[in-house]
Amino acid sequence: MTVLRIPLSEIPESGARVITVDDRRILLCRSAAGIHAMDEMCPHQLQSLDGARVRGNFIMCPHHGARFSLEDGRSLSQLTPNGLKFYPTRVVGDDLEIDG
Repeated sequence: MTVLRIPLSEIPESGARVITVDDRRILLCRSAAGIHAMDEMCPHQLQSLDGARVRGNFIMCPHHGARFSLEDGRSLSQLTPNGLKFYPTRVVGDDLEIDG
């Protein structure tokens, strides 16, 4: 298990940012409920979620509008039954730690 530390200031409010951990791309999202880490590839048509929009407690793919819950990654869209893999996160001081 890899623990990665990211400064909280690098994660936009109500937005998303892609980081690379080892050979995996992970999407970090900040919502009113907290900060979430998930696989960066949309399972709908295997396109990047870079540029995804955070709306309330879901994230929306910038390509075709597939939506996924920020609570557990499940699909909220008829475009795909597949959800996103989430990674545990914790805030420690001014940093976000991601287990992945």
